[in-house]
Amino acid sequence: MPRGGAWPGAGRPKKQPEEVKSSAPKAAPPQVDANGYKDDPKWPFGKQPPAEPESPPDLSYLMPLDYLLEVMRDHTEERGRRIQAATLAAPYCRPKKGESGKKEEKAAAAKKIASRFSPAAPPKLAAANGKKV
Repeated sequence: MPRGGAWPGAGRPKKQPEEVKSSAPKAAPPQVDANGYKDDPKWPFGKQPPAEPESPPDLSYLMPLDYLLEVMRDHTEERGRRIQAATLAAPYCRPKKGESGKKEEKAAAAKKIASRFSPAAPPKLAAANGKKV
């Protein structure tokens, strides 16, 4: 009596091949004559010239910031490109909050007002050769 080996009917059933679905026949592209007009007799509107692509506006005269703002405001652009343009244009329009200190902001505001009550400048340190420490 033999032992081991494959038994008939044992194991996972074999996979049946799936039926190949036939796709619908693709429509042929419309017939076009030498001038680019559609020639198809089924075409309901007769001969129609091909649509001319819209030329993009000339933006070469713009400064870089104006170009970025133009891209940011253009609703036909991709959303990611518009966000990137806004991110790149932001530092030129508004300074970062942490770029200037409170004393510098106060001094700049005082100069802007130019009143006689503006705070006095701090004394210059001789050890630092007059440089800011």
